[in-house]
Amino acid sequence: MSEKLTLSILDIGPIRSNQSSTECFHSMIELAKLGERLGYHRYWLAEHHNVAAVAASHTASFAPVIGAHTSRIRIGGCVLLAHYPPLLVAEQMGLVEACYPGRVDLGIGRSTGADWATSSLLRGGAEMKTDEAMLADLTNLLALNRPEGLTVSQDEREFTIRAVPNAKTAPSPWILGTSWYSAQLAAELGLPYAFGYHIRAEGAKEAIALYRERFRPSAYLAEPKVLVSAIVVIGETDEEAERLARPQLFFMSAFRSGEPVQPQMLVEEADGMEFAPRHERLVAMFRRSWIIGSPDTAAKGIAGLAADLGVSEMMINPVGAAYASQPADRAPNREFTLSTLAERFPQ
Repeated sequence: MSEKLTLSILDIGPIRSNQSSTECFHSMIELAKLGERLGYHRYWLAEHHNVAAVAASHTASFAPVIGAHTSRIRIGGCVLLAHYPPLLVAEQMGLVEACYPGRVDLGIGRSTGADWATSSLLRGGAEMKTDEAMLADLTNLLALNRPEGLTVSQDEREFTIRAVPNAKTAPSPWILGTSWYSAQLAAELGLPYAFGYHIRAEGAKEAIALYRERFRPSAYLAEPKVLVSAIVVIGETDEEAERLARPQLFFMSAFRSGEPVQPQMLVEEADGMEFAPRHERLVAMFRRSWIIGSPDTAAKGIAGLAADLGVSEMMINPVGAAYASQPADRAPNREFTLSTLAERFPQ
């Protein structure tokens, strides 16, 4: 693969059936360190809450841990604004930026990443934000995210609110999404756009085209900037990759169906199982959009997807399961995915 393609990492932190949370987080740290050694550009965290098979729940808490174990790779990831006041987000991510200046990305999402009860607890029992309230919060967050802060007036007095006093740099904001709405919002604000192909493949090409068509230059960007995230599972052969993908396919089928989920199965645990008939359409949908295969098969899939969508940065979401014999505090098959891609797309 001779074409230059920037590779980055999206980590949901799959918790396996034989892992404690401590062991899973250790494996995530090792994955980020490997990514940096291999030249990956970013290591982003996802945000999910109360999901038994996902460790990544709070970017502002774990991103600085990743920062402490790395020195170059960009860190940060998803923050779901539906749950939080904009000042809290600006303070938390601004503190991360102050500790690791010039390395932090603030990915702003609109979804909840949680079931209704967990989402309600995160909001302190408050009602879900309306679209108008979300847009107002986003506007305030972008203002608070700047070193100069946000000035507000009350009782004929002006107050300047700075998330981090005397800050010299700020996190780089991104709009995260899978729809025309998010694409248009990113374009109107002149912000970079991250399309979550790992969540929803349908409409990716159209959303990215809309973003580029309607992009307005801003203080953040002079021209459009897009990355696309995709689920990738690589094995030594196509057949092994299929085995490594099955545990995540079982998890995602239940998760998307709103059914109870358990930690990610080991490969051997999933080997003898069959997908429930009610999940067959979901499994078929996942197989169409996930990139599963040998190193050569996967590299061709990634290059083809990047070319089809016209993007120069692909964010790899490595979710390959583990064998029972592999150490619980590492993710060797996820590490293999990153290593083999770096060989085929030198960074």
